[in-house]
Amino acid sequence: MHLSELAQRWWQRRSGLRELDGLGHDALRELARDVAMNEVDLYNLVSRNASDAGLLPRLLANTGLDADRLSLQQPVVMRDMAIVCAGCAMTQRCRRELDRDEADLNYRQYCPNADTIGALRQERPRRARLRAV
Repeated sequence: MHLSELAQRWWQRRSGLRELDGLGHDALRELARDVAMNEVDLYNLVSRNASDAGLLPRLLANTGLDADRLSLQQPVVMRDMAIVCAGCAMTQRCRRELDRDEADLNYRQYCPNADTIGALRQERPRRARLRAV
């Protein structure tokens, strides 16, 4: 990654955070409530790299889950997983594992959403069996 790219990403994150800071305490609290999260989680989401936001859908796809379907069927679970993902310190490893197509083998070692992903994967075959009956 070039220095200019890093600088641009930093500037975009800072810009988003300045917008949140400019809202004032009451408006920030209201915005956080509107999107059903607390203010700290909202700051974490805004401060993420744009490329980091795509890691969760990629990881879900790599583990056999459909992020779009989950967003429609279980929006609260997806929101919670996105919040957890936003606070994760393992984004570089996650990206590397996904780029190598090894995430499905190793995500349980580092992903804070591993238990939720595991539960969703267990639920998927059970639902398919129920529909077949």
